[in-house]
Amino acid sequence: MDRNTQDRVRAREAALRLLNRLTTGVGVGALAGVGVLGAVSAYTIPGAATSSQTASTATSSSASSTSSTSGLGSSSTPINSSSSGSGVVVSGGT
Repeated sequence: MDRNTQDRVRAREAALRLLNRLTTGVGVGALAGVGVLGAVSAYTIPGAATSSQTASTATSSSASSTSSTSGLGSSSTPINSSSSGSGVVVSGGT
């Protein structure tokens, strides 16, 4: 092999090492990005709470429900179990 061929082989090997490092870096960065996005989306989902938040909310809501009437199910109108109207059927057929 002459000098020119050896230089090209070394340059190609150096370029392949750089490409391997870049590929690994991009893969690790993508994995970290997925983890960060997953954590952010889990944190911002409405209705999701940690156990300590749930316990403190349950304690405060039970204390407040004993002192005042809750808005849920506090209607004084009795619900009739017998229905005198006719039923309505909705079909998606053509």
